[in-house]
Amino acid sequence: MVHITKSFASCIFAVGICLSLSLSNCSAQTSTDITSHANELNGTSFTAHVYEQCDITVPSSVAFNVGDISDPTPAVTAVSLTVTNIVTSSASRVVRVSVKAASSQFTPSVSGASTWSAGAVTWDAGTSWSGATGQSGTLSQSSYKPVAIGQADAAAFSTSTLHFTLAANTNVKRSGNYVLALTWKVECMDGGEGGGG
Repeated sequence: MVHITKSFASCIFAVGICLSLSLSNCSAQTSTDITSHANELNGTSFTAHVYEQCDITVPSSVAFNVGDISDPTPAVTAVSLTVTNIVTSSASRVVRVSVKAASSQFTPSVSGASTWSAGAVTWDAGTSWSGATGQSGTLSQSSYKPVAIGQADAAAFSTSTLHFTLAANTNVKRSGNYVLALTWKVECMDGGEGGGG
């Protein structure tokens, strides 16, 4: 599993809380006898700026054991995905998790051999999301496709039953490992923006 802290505002993986001190009204111009008088100086305030953010845990790999190239192959195990510590700018904002292929096709086990395109990988919406609505989709290199959209004002959401499937491909002629990298995207959006990727 891969665990990431995502700050939406800065679009980097980082902890999104900073502490700033504003020293606006302090100066060295006041002379007071501190042995006989209590001194109270106002003007220092703390500001904690909190970014829209969350923590996300995604699988480090998904495996397909292809026993028959003429049949679709489900992933060996269902995928778990967890989003926690969600912070948004308003109760109507939601978190969307999407995926995109890093290339247009799987790298074949033998150079130049027939292989699967990225679009051969699909997933179902699932029925066991907690705090989110699952989205069915087809993997693409050209655009991110949504996997889940959290409920408005949810503090967290998760599933342990995200199912990926690899399509049949009777053009494949070589055994071995075929590899395709996947990129996950986490974003915060207004609740009415829907599931487009």
